[in-house]
Amino acid sequence: MDINKLIPLLSEMAIFVKVVESGSLSQAAQMIGVSPSSISRSIARLELAIEEKLLERTTRKMRLTPTGEQVFIQCRDMLASAKMAVSAAQSNETDITGSLRIAAPKALSRQVLMPMVMDFLKLYPKVSFHFKVADHIIDPIGDEVDLVIRITDSPIEGLVAKKLGNCKQLLCATPAYLVEHGAPEHPNELKDHNCIVLGEVTKDRQWKFQHEKQVCEINVQGTFTVNHSEIRREAVLQGIGIALFPDFSVANEINSKQLVQLLPEWRTLGNYQGGIIAQYPQSKFIPSQLKAFVNYLEKALQNH
Repeated sequence: MDINKLIPLLSEMAIFVKVVESGSLSQAAQMIGVSPSSISRSIARLELAIEEKLLERTTRKMRLTPTGEQVFIQCRDMLASAKMAVSAAQSNETDITGSLRIAAPKALSRQVLMPMVMDFLKLYPKVSFHFKVADHIIDPIGDEVDLVIRITDSPIEGLVAKKLGNCKQLLCATPAYLVEHGAPEHPNELKDHNCIVLGEVTKDRQWKFQHEKQVCEINVQGTFTVNHSEIRREAVLQGIGIALFPDFSVANEINSKQLVQLLPEWRTLGNYQGGIIAQYPQSKFIPSQLKAFVNYLEKALQNH
C-alpha cells in the first residue's frame, strides 16, 4: 500500500488495537472518549482499505477473523513502537514535563501517597497527573497506566519491579478494651474476642500468624465487618473490638498510645502486607516524569 494511503489509517489501526484489547466497541469508545458509532466507522474504514474482514460481530460477541489476528499483532507492535518513540523523547528531557498515570490501593493512596503526590506536583508543576485508586490488580498495559503501586511479596511477572518500602500488618486494640476484655497472649485466644474483619472474601476471617517455626491459623468472629481501614480504625478506637491494620494506618495512634499493638512477637501472614512495589512496563526508554516520580517516592517513603 502506498505510504500516502497508509498514513491516514494509522489512527484506525490504533483504534483497532484498543477494540481488541478492551473486548468491545463500546468499551473502547468509553476509554478513548468517542461514540461507539465513531469506533465502528473506524473499523469499517480499516477493513475497506485492506479489503479484509477483521472482526466477526454479533449482538453479544466479538472475535477476530484469522486475518484479523495477524493484523492485530502487527498493529499492536506498531503502537508499542510509537509509545517507545514518545518515551525516548521524554526520557531525555531535562525539564520534567508530560503526563503520568498511576494506580495504587485505596488505603495506601489516601493515607500515605496522596501527600507525596501533592508535594511532587508542587515540585514539578508541568507534570499532568492521573491518579487511579483501586484495590484490584491493575494491568499497566491493558488499563493504560504508567505505574502500578502494590503492597505484595509477589510482583507481577514481566514488569519492572522496584521496592519502595515495606508494610506489615499490626494487631491492635485500645487500652480500655484490653482492661475490660483482657489482652490475648496467644493467637488462639482471639477466638474469645470481638474481631473486626474486612469481609470481602471468606478467608478474611482466617487470621494466620507465625512465631519462629510455629504457624497458627484462627477463624475469628465479630459483630462488625467493614472493608475500609479508616472506618475499621475508628471502630477499634471506639472500643468495639480488635482488628488488623497496615502499619501506616495506625502508626500515629500507636505512638500516641491510643492503640496498643497486640502479640508483637507474632508475624501475621497473608494479603495486604509485604513490599511496597512500584511496577511499570519494561522499555529501553523510561519517561523522565516516571523516573522522577519513582525516585521521589522511594526517598519519601524512606523518610515516612
